[in-house]
Amino acid sequence: MHRTGIAFMAAALVAVTAAGAMAAPVTANIPVTQGWNLVACPAVPLNPDPAAVLGPLADGALRWDPIARRYISYNEFSPEEFGNILLGDGYWVFRTSAGSGTISYSGADVSGDHWISLPKAGWTLVGYPNMTPTSKAYEALLVTNGIETKSMAAAVAAGWIADSAQGWNPSLRRYETVGLPDAFPDLENLQINKAYWFQTLVDNLALIIPGS
Repeated sequence: MHRTGIAFMAAALVAVTAAGAMAAPVTANIPVTQGWNLVACPAVPLNPDPAAVLGPLADGALRWDPIARRYISYNEFSPEEFGNILLGDGYWVFRTSAGSGTISYSGADVSGDHWISLPKAGWTLVGYPNMTPTSKAYEALLVTNGIETKSMAAAVAAGWIADSAQGWNPSLRRYETVGLPDAFPDLENLQINKAYWFQTLVDNLALIIPGS
């Protein structure tokens, strides 16, 4: 099963943190509203079980498999296919209650440069992976094919990736674009706790989200 390129790093960080070799855990808080929310974890969960991270919102949560090109839903009776909650992945969760709420969990803050796999031409659902900085401009992202690393603008010009990504506005209940200034997007920055659909035009890329 394919997951993001930082899956092994996240698992190692959880193990090290659990052993007490890293800084004290932080509490990550992800705001959600009634209806569908497209969320991402800003810290590596100390317990990556979806039920531990998402609480009651784990029931029916969705993740996207970019290889199989299909959604995988969480089922507490057969959780194996959904897998653990990973830094760099995005998730759909549905809140039935009116008003706003918060997903809270204990995690390790590993803010910094993150490489996230974009394995196949098409759409990949990417979660913003940092607590700090709390946002990052789309034009500040980098893209690599393992041989060359390009700025986002250069990667767009080379035909590797689209000039904007798609985020979800839960208040308006619609998609909004996040992209290069020349693309005239709704927004220019990726935000903490949010996930985005990135469209690639070639296989075997990685997105680099700088941490500073």
